Amino acid sequence: MAHRPRSPYAMQPPVMSVVIEKQMDIMIARNTARRTASLLGFSPAAQAQLAGAAATLAELTLKTGDRHELHLNGIRDGFKDGIQLSVATPWLSGAPEGNIMLALRQKVGDLVDEILIETDPSPVIMLMMWQRKDDPHKTS
Repeated sequence: MAHRPRSPYAMQPPVMSVVIEKQMDIMIARNTARRTASLLGFSPAAQAQLAGAAATLAELTLKTGDRHELHLNGIRDGFKDGIQLSVATPWLSGAPEGNIMLALRQKVGDLVDEILIETDPSPVIMLMMWQRKDDPHKTS
């Protein structure tokens, strides 16, 4: 199910999307996340973390058997720059948000800085990672 990327933060390019329909798409999601993070100036270590989060999110959606679209885009909050992964998850409608958050924290909590679920009009999972200003490997 396609959705337009949404965010509680100001969105900025690049905006990339990966369709998740088959097992190979997990690898494509991983590579696209790494490339997007690189374009946004994230360190190689942060790129790897984000790639892991994207692969995990893609794998979770693939298990539903439905087509999903994973969006990756830059975000800004004041002077902070970051990256966001988002995917519409209509199959989570009606599920307790606390249970969803607990499961996501267990799966990707160590890989990203923020996990949000927007439920209106349909559930969307958003994972955010912020650039570290003191990162000696920062590329921009």
